[in-house]
Amino acid sequence: MNPIKEGELYRVVEIDGVRFPVYYGYITPNEKDRGWEPYPVYPDFLKEPKYTKDGEPFAVAFQDVCEHYKPTEKGEEWCHNCEWLDKRDTHI
Repeated sequence: MNPIKEGELYRVVEIDGVRFPVYYGYITPNEKDRGWEPYPVYPDFLKEPKYTKDGEPFAVAFQDVCEHYKPTEKGEEWCHNCEWLDKRDTHI
């Protein structure tokens, strides 16, 4: 079996006509320095916002919450736990 390589395409997610390529990689340099395997790195919509044709912002379910955060239940404060998140994919 071939090992996963940094920069390889994991998959392409398409939501409302907007395509997001997801590549294997690292979020921080020290993850690579520690010898971790590359993993799927989803877009960072906080750094580079993207919107639907109706102007709704995209979010990754595990990103930090924004000022509009409305928790659906007590627990971790990630976007996946927000009333506003309409999951169209496993993570977006």
